Amino acid sequence: MLENIKYYILFKNIDKFIKNKNYDLALEKLNFLIKEGFRLSETFLKRGKLCKKLLMLEEAYSDFTYIIMHCTDNSKAFYERLLLNFEISNFNEALYDANHVLGLDPDNFDIKRLKFLALLFSSKEGVAYDYVMKLFDNDKYKTIQFLLNETAKCMAEDAPAKALKILEIIDMIDKDNPIKLLNEANIYAQAGEKEKQRELLKKIDSNFPKYFISHFKYTEMYSDRDYMEICFLLDLKIFDQQNLFSYPMSILEGYKNYAEGRIISTKECFERAIEINPNKPDAYVLLAQTFQLMSGYDKQEYIKKAEENYRKALEIYEKEQIPTKAESMKRQIRHLNSAITI
Repeated sequence: MLENIKYYILFKNIDKFIKNKNYDLALEKLNFLIKEGFRLSETFLKRGKLCKKLLMLEEAYSDFTYIIMHCTDNSKAFYERLLLNFEISNFNEALYDANHVLGLDPDNFDIKRLKFLALLFSSKEGVAYDYVMKLFDNDKYKTIQFLLNETAKCMAEDAPAKALKILEIIDMIDKDNPIKLLNEANIYAQAGEKEKQRELLKKIDSNFPKYFISHFKYTEMYSDRDYMEICFLLDLKIFDQQNLFSYPMSILEGYKNYAEGRIISTKECFERAIEINPNKPDAYVLLAQTFQLMSGYDKQEYIKKAEENYRKALEIYEKEQIPTKAESMKRQIRHLNSAITI
C-alpha cells in the first residue's frame, strides 16, 4: 500500500518536472514507473506525449501502440496516435485511428476534420469529397469555415500544393466563395503568376455583391439564426471596399451581439442600420424587439420605444403594400399594449 502511494506521488511530480522543463528527469522517472508496472496505460501515455514533445517520434509511436495493443483503456492512445500519424504524414494509419476514435465519439468534428484531410492528402480525393459533402449537408458554414482555416494553415506552413487541394474541394461545394477566391489569388501571387492573381481579384469584385445577397436573408431576431452563418458573412466585410453592404452588415453585427448576450451593442447596431437606410422596415422591427427584450414588460420607457419602432415598420409595410407584415406589426403593438394594462 505504501509502495503504491510512493509511486502515485512520483507520477504526480513528473508533471512538475515537465512544467519546469526538466525533461531528462521526467523521462527517467517515467521509465522507472513503467519498469515497476505502475498504471501502465497512464504512464505509457504520459511518456508517449513527452516523447512527442521532444520530437522522439518513434518512441512516442511505440508507447501509444503499446497501450492500444496491451491495455483495455486505450481510447486516449488512439487519439494521440492519430494526431502523431497525421503530423508525420502517415495518412493511411491516421485513417485507421480516426475511424476507431469516431466509433467511440461519432460527433467529434475535430476527428472528422482530420479524417477528411487524411483522405485528401493520401490522394483519395473522390472519397474525401464524398465525406466532406456529408459534413457540408449537416453543417454548411462550419464545414466551409474549417476548410478555409485549413487552407490558411497550409499557406502559413508554406504548403501551397496542399492548400490548392483544399481549395479545389471548396470549389466543388461553394464555387464563388470570396474568401476561397482570395486565398487562391494569394497562392498565385506567391507563385509569381500575377495575371492569374489579377483575374481572380476581378472575379471577387464582380461576384461579391451577388454572393452576399444570395446568402443573406432578413429574419426576426426571435427566430433561430445560424450563428456560424452570421460569423461567416461578417468575415466577408473585407471584400466590401465600397461599403455597399453597410446596412446588412450592421444587421448581422446586431444578430451576433444578440447571440453573444451583448444587448446594448445589439441595440446600437440596429440603430446604426436605421441611420444608414431609414426606409427599410427590418431594422425597426429588430430594434423594437430589442427594446421589448430590455423592457422586461415593466420598464415603460423601453415599451414605448418598442411601440414607436413597430409603428415605423408598420408605416413602411403599409406603404409597400405588404399586408401580412403590416398585420404582424399591429399584433405586436396590441401585445405590447395588453402587457401594459395587466
